[in-house]
Amino acid sequence: MDEHPELLPLLTVAAGPMRGASFRLRAEPLVIGRAPTGQLVVNDPHLSRCHAEVWLAPEGPSLRDLGSTNGTWLNDRRITDVERLSDGDVIRLGRTELRLFDPGVAHTDPVGLSFGPLRRDVRPTLPLPLATPPATRR
Repeated sequence: MDEHPELLPLLTVAAGPMRGASFRLRAEPLVIGRAPTGQLVVNDPHLSRCHAEVWLAPEGPSLRDLGSTNGTWLNDRRITDVERLSDGDVIRLGRTELRLFDPGVAHTDPVGLSFGPLRRDVRPTLPLPLATPPATRR
């Protein structure tokens, strides 16, 4: 996977203070929380200093709550043990929502993800139709 980092699972902040930020998962745990010593520092008062951790285990992406006060939620279910993650899963910590995209097993491609050299002979999107002005009466 190191030779193709674009195939590593991607965790994207879908809601909350860091909306739009994305992080690739690796074997080393990514600690999420308010503590400045964490790998993913989120300025959300509803998060614990070390709230949860997520990493890429040999079995696939995994998530664990680190004894947080408000809990870690996976697809609207509070977790208590290590949970395996799947493409499209939603993780909620406080008012922060994260979504997992796993390109190795994804059913859909996100816009802009390509696995080869850029091709200039193929248009990636279709142009939007132009609005025609209303006909004037005479």
